[in-house]
Amino acid sequence: MPSPSVCVPRVVLGLLLAAMLRGESELGSAIEPVVDLARGAPAELASDALIRLANLERLDKKRRIELLNQAFELAAGASQPYKRRAAPLHAAGPAGFLERAYAQDLDTLSLRLRAVEGLLLLDPRIARERFEEIPPRQLPALTCDDFLVYDVSRFYEVLGKVAAASFNAREVREQAPVTFLARYVGVISSPAQIAPAARLLARAVLPNAEFQMLAAAFAGAVGSIAGDDRSFTYAGREAGAAIEDLAKLGERRALSPIVLLGAYRTFLVNHLTGARCEPLESESDAGPAAFFNERLRIPALPAIGENELTPSKAEGKAKGLAWCESPECRAIRDQFHTLVFRADGEAVQEGERKKNPWQAGVRDFLAAIASWDQSTGASPAEHFREKIGFYGDLVAIVPNGDTREYVLRSMLAYLIQSRPGPEGLIEWNLPIVQLVGRVNLDPRGLGKVADDLRRANDPAVALEMAVERIAPRAVSEFMLLL
Repeated sequence: MPSPSVCVPRVVLGLLLAAMLRGESELGSAIEPVVDLARGAPAELASDALIRLANLERLDKKRRIELLNQAFELAAGASQPYKRRAAPLHAAGPAGFLERAYAQDLDTLSLRLRAVEGLLLLDPRIARERFEEIPPRQLPALTCDDFLVYDVSRFYEVLGKVAAASFNAREVREQAPVTFLARYVGVISSPAQIAPAARLLARAVLPNAEFQMLAAAFAGAVGSIAGDDRSFTYAGREAGAAIEDLAKLGERRALSPIVLLGAYRTFLVNHLTGARCEPLESESDAGPAAFFNERLRIPALPAIGENELTPSKAEGKAKGLAWCESPECRAIRDQFHTLVFRADGEAVQEGERKKNPWQAGVRDFLAAIASWDQSTGASPAEHFREKIGFYGDLVAIVPNGDTREYVLRSMLAYLIQSRPGPEGLIEWNLPIVQLVGRVNLDPRGLGKVADDLRRANDPAVALEMAVERIAPRAVSEFMLLL
């Protein structure tokens, strides 16, 4: 795939727009210019675009399968291997921004799973073949410095769908689905996998004997997990309830609860007595133990006692959660505050925001942002998050009109000149998606900005514009990214 820095061939985008304006009857012809644009975009953006195009039901089935297979292959080039989530319960600042960035599902695993889900509707056997190319998850350990944790829930959801939909009657009689599932549920190695794998087993439609075999394999894996504390603490919020549901189902299916609950107790004690990170927010070190003692424990198993809650050592705390601590950022924040609140502390009303004095203040604020080129003590990525965050906050309060268009153009100009390396691509792409989405939701009010986006001469911007024209995101999906 060509370098993402290459210029967008404007003739390609022009052909697409011309085809759409003519109302071309052949959707297949209309999407080909978009596929051409994808060839010049970074791998994860190209894969995402092909998946979205392939979801168009009016498109020929064979072409949809081709696009999904291409998307699956392109996903290998994505810079992020896994989806991540913010570990803090109340994700704000950098944690909130990064959670939305990863919610685009542009990591390798999410892209491949999206492609498999699309294939399941078209050719289940091909979907299973593709899924089997995804190896069982071996998640790298996190450190106490991390505030992002792994989210592999979609992997187990799609695993269950593939097991349920891709085997014929003969294969089911030969127990092929249970063999397929056993390849994954018996090898989990991270706390992040416990809850989604338990939910998979609880939903699986299997004879009792096969369920018992899989549940026992799962329990054996749970009791052997030696994961990191950041993953353990986050996973503990859901794992206990998922184990409780699975154990109750197991009783109804002739599986002794001690199999699952004993393994889960071992898992808890191993981690509670290991090296622990400094808690995030108001996390309770005893939370998972209390849940076990109050909800899961059976007479055959002892309660988790105080001596099993003492960590072997205390380690560090998460880094990078601070937001706008530098003097440069605080000065920008104070200036933004004057656009939101009057001198008497009351909020600036909508009518005031439409008047010239307030809008002149917006332009002054934009000039201040433009000259803000560093934050003392902050990394380039942290500075980008702070700066783009202020642009986003400003867009949210400026009424439609010339000033709002000016804000959006300023934001676009900053994004084009600040394109990061591959590691920061999904963060950079989030505000691009937000810009394009706002313009498409309000084509009359922001039509002039759409012209700027089309002239941006950036492959990622051009691709998002083109895909949105043919296969727009659902409004509900877009709103989750704001």
